[in-house]
Amino acid sequence: MSNPGKGREHAPAPKTLDETAQALSNSIAELLSILDRSEDDLCRAIRKDAKTLSDLTPDEQKGALSELEDELKNTPLRLLFAGALIEQLGSQLYSSATATVAELISNSWDADAKNVWVKIPFGEAWTDSSTIEVLDDGHGMNRKAAQLHYLVTGRKRRLSDRGTSRNGRAIHGRKGIGKLAAFGTAGLLECYTKSRHGDAAKFQLDYERIRKAKPGEVCDAEELDRNSVPKSFADKGLNSGTLIQLRRLRLKRAISEEKFRESMSRRFALNENEMKVFINEEPLRKFAIDLEFRYPCDKQPRGAAIKTAGGWGLETLEVGKDVEWWIGFTAKPLEDEAVRGVSVLSRGKLLQKPFLFGRSQGATGQLGQEYIVGEVKAEWLDTGVDADDDLVQTSRDQLQLEDERIEGFLEWGRKRIDWALSARLEARRSKAEKELDDPEIVKLLADCTAKERSVLLNIAKQSTKLGDPDPKAVHDFMVEVINGYKDRAVRELMEQVQIKNPEFQDEFWTLVREFSLIDARRNLSIIQARLSTIEKLENAVAHGASEVPVIHEMLKEFPWLIDPRWSLMGEEVDLKKFGIAPETDAGERGGRLDFVFALGPAEPAQQDRISVVEIKRGTTAEGKIRKVSDHEVQKFHKYLLHVERHFAKESQPRRVTGLMIADGYTEGADLVRVSLGQIDNPEFKFKTWDSVIRDTKQLHMSWLDVTTKASQAQASG
Repeated sequence: MSNPGKGREHAPAPKTLDETAQALSNSIAELLSILDRSEDDLCRAIRKDAKTLSDLTPDEQKGALSELEDELKNTPLRLLFAGALIEQLGSQLYSSATATVAELISNSWDADAKNVWVKIPFGEAWTDSSTIEVLDDGHGMNRKAAQLHYLVTGRKRRLSDRGTSRNGRAIHGRKGIGKLAAFGTAGLLECYTKSRHGDAAKFQLDYERIRKAKPGEVCDAEELDRNSVPKSFADKGLNSGTLIQLRRLRLKRAISEEKFRESMSRRFALNENEMKVFINEEPLRKFAIDLEFRYPCDKQPRGAAIKTAGGWGLETLEVGKDVEWWIGFTAKPLEDEAVRGVSVLSRGKLLQKPFLFGRSQGATGQLGQEYIVGEVKAEWLDTGVDADDDLVQTSRDQLQLEDERIEGFLEWGRKRIDWALSARLEARRSKAEKELDDPEIVKLLADCTAKERSVLLNIAKQSTKLGDPDPKAVHDFMVEVINGYKDRAVRELMEQVQIKNPEFQDEFWTLVREFSLIDARRNLSIIQARLSTIEKLENAVAHGASEVPVIHEMLKEFPWLIDPRWSLMGEEVDLKKFGIAPETDAGERGGRLDFVFALGPAEPAQQDRISVVEIKRGTTAEGKIRKVSDHEVQKFHKYLLHVERHFAKESQPRRVTGLMIADGYTEGADLVRVSLGQIDNPEFKFKTWDSVIRDTKQLHMSWLDVTTKASQAQASG
């Protein structure tokens, strides 16, 4: 059928009822003329209705419009919801497979299930045929219950069911949106459910279909043959229960089984006598981890009234609320940053992901945070039934941290975290001091005079109080110090240090321990070679060397020129890897990121920060400062956002930062640069070549000064 409006200007909109009636009459006549030329069944049906309207007199058409106008005036204004709301309540709130499965397990708990079986593919990329299944042996539902309960979004179950399940369990569900968690991971949810009376229901929910629903439109579930029992359900021989199958999985990367199990174990603290969870037929164990220290079992805060039982401490807060808690520290840094911190649980389920209660992090307060883990049970945090008394965010894995009603709880947590970090540091230093009684050290000291032993033991005690002492490292350091003391020059250097003020001694022995300066001659040649490389970079920048290949090749070979902590992940990285459509400027190479670096915490923790570096030449060949344009800065901003989005897909997203090195900016670029510099995530930094060279030179010159003195001492000894 041709388009009647094509190539024709629209008539002015009618303003009066008479004009509207006349316009309607003209439109009907035109529509009939068009439909008469078509033999399509739909067009014939429309023609019939239009003919009925055309049979009305102008006055009758006018009367019909008047009735319609009156009806619209008397119709109340309605708040309508479109299907796109499911994106905010489903796919954006529950963006990980762990969060999705956790919500489905909570549904099983609320259904009084004794067992839950989760089937999920691990260690392989998910394809269109991949499926996640969550099966339970709970009450199940018939068709009526599915319609009135399960398929009602926003049902306040704690209000309607008085906060407990049929068998008296404290209900996890609260807002009636947990079912939508499936759409954070999958595009299709298929449900088979069977009640204890034998009635069954089977249906599926299509994310795309629901998402496209218009405001006020009812979105029907697609009913399936309920007599067709899924194999997973039939194989268990269940009399009742519910099977949720998730298809069209969104995530395509492989999921680590170890990390998934660890994350799930932190989300639940359920009594296995009430409900057992199996993941690929293997039972989910309660959260457990090897610890070096565990509080308050190993030690309690002075003056606190704490009862201990089963590894937990029971304490009453100043606000009169009870909590159970433990805080522990591992012997080695925790690889997974998401595991670090103290989680909060209520009703056997996670309310707050691991955190540090919002404590401030001073220089000394950082010590031990890569090792900390713990749990707090506070049943009173999740007892409300309405939004006004809810202390947990909609995602159900984070507290309303700004709510003044929990400020007393947060303040208590901060105090306990601070105390535990101090207790750990004291315990670590005590263990380090005991290393001084090691037979190897005792034997080495046996040949020393009383004065020499006094000096060496004083150094040893100082070393145990520096930073976060590792007992084995203290042992190895002392062996090195005692052996070095045999050299006369080194001995004199140590004795000179002992008469300095305590602050100087701490700084000196920190450097000695960190850089192994007693055996400094080996380091001396390394530092001198690095200073020579720094000088080459400085000359290249000063003489207008281009980014490619001169400066680029130097940074590729020596990434420590920018930051000695960085390791190079890639140079000239293809933008398409991050899903970026490259923008190529005239005279520029396109489609590439200059450098991508990784920065990780202390070993063996995984690298947890990605730094994207863009370099621009300092001056032109004519000696003029090369100024970066606002377009170049904005383009780098865009690329960095794409890189952040790329790494956000990982199970443990890494922090992404950007660094642009250039000596000048246009006026517009400078405004953009200042604005971006105020953003925290992703973090943007802008440095000049002078500042890069100055910082790395200062670091290495300081290192050289201390190393040279120690090397000379060794030589003269």
